[in-house]
Formats: sequence, C-alpha cells, structure tokens
Amino acid sequence: MKILLCLWQLPQVLLAGIVIVFLKMRRVPVKKEYYKGIPVYWYTMDTGWGVSLGEFILLANRYNETTVKHEYGHTRQSLMLGPLYLLVIGIPSAVFNNLWDRLFHKKWTSADRSRWYYNRLPEKQADRLGGVVR
Repeated sequence: MKILLCLWQLPQVLLAGIVIVFLKMRRVPVKKEYYKGIPVYWYTMDTGWGVSLGEFILLANRYNETTVKHEYGHTRQSLMLGPLYLLVIGIPSAVFNNLWDRLFHKKWTSADRSRWYYNRLPEKQADRLGGVVR
C-alpha cells in the first residue's frame, strides 16, 4: 500500500526529498515529529515557509498548530489529487502566496492579507480538511 501511495504522490515525494536534502546540505537544524502519522519536519531559518509535499510537511519553527493542521489538509488534498496536486494546488498556492500577494497587496495589513489568502479555494479546502477554524 505504501508503495502505491508513493507512486501516486511521486512528484511531491521527490520534491520533498530534494528540499530535505537541501536543508541538510545547508546544515539547517531540522527536527522531525509526527502529526496524525504524517512526518513534520521543523526547520530553523530566519525566513520561514511551509509546504506539504505528499506525506511530508515542512515548516519553519515559527509556525503553530493551526499551520500544522492547515498543511495536514494539504496532505489530504494530495491523497485525492495524486500527480495533479502540484499543478492544481501547489503551484497556484505558491504563486498567489508569494508573487500575487507581494505585488498587489503591499499596503494591506497582515490580517487582511491572511484573510484574503485563506479564503481562496485550495486554502479554504485545506483548512476544512485539516480541521482549522479561522
């Protein structure tokens, strides 16, 4: 079963492996924990980001349990979408979070930016699937 799941989520699993190796090569401290059976890699860096890739969650240590639940929701999306996850969820999330938001919402408060981001379809669904109430 694990082999089939790994094949179903292969693009995400490969990308997660690359990110984990990159963090270790840069000697970034990484602590591994589990949330509902999913490995959560907490890393220490000045700038932080969070991502769910297949059965892996990678988070900066500045995040909290709400973020873990949200990212867990993304792992559930990955289970449903398999190889389409990066195209349907991952890339749009990264584009809107990093590019669109930073280009067009510079004057917004962080609360307004957060509200806008988490009300978008893939993020709202991840919250629901992860049990997050905002």
